[in-house]
Amino acid sequence: MRRVAVALLALITMAANALTPAPDFDLKRYYGTWYEIAAIRGFLQSRCERDTRSEYAAVENGAIATHAYCQRGDGTYEMNEGQARPLDPALPAVLKITAVRFLGIWWYPLGRESIVIAFDPDYRWLVTGHPSLRYGRILSRGPTIPDAALKGIIGTLAAEGFDPCAFVFTPQTGGRTQATRLCEEVH
Repeated sequence: MRRVAVALLALITMAANALTPAPDFDLKRYYGTWYEIAAIRGFLQSRCERDTRSEYAAVENGAIATHAYCQRGDGTYEMNEGQARPLDPALPAVLKITAVRFLGIWWYPLGRESIVIAFDPDYRWLVTGHPSLRYGRILSRGPTIPDAALKGIIGTLAAEGFDPCAFVFTPQTGGRTQATRLCEEVH
């Protein structure tokens, strides 16, 4: 009986943290270069200090090649490679991303979900998050994003259960120069 109660509690917790995938997301318009404007950083991003960007391209079997670039605090550059794919082709805004490649195979079970929860109609920016609310990114086609768009994004983040103050701006050449919290800069 106790196991059933624990399992039920786990399911309720997972459901409470579910994010709403953005409707009508076109995966083909996701391809290309994106600059990280602000993020709740994950492990691979924690080594990055500035100029973080990601490039996405189609590969075989409906997968997406991912290449992430950034500059570390010591001035050296880092590149991480990964692969992503929609968990369900009918719902392309829900991706499974992995950076684990072994024996020539990408190991998706060792990856994590990334859900597109909002995007600009012209795909100038988008917002992704993880159902745990411990990871999230605001991406843009350029190193800056207008404050008016950021205000709308903050509303979306709050509606999905994220703390907008947990998002920290990523310094970008041609963009913001300080790693300040989103809620401190945009009101």
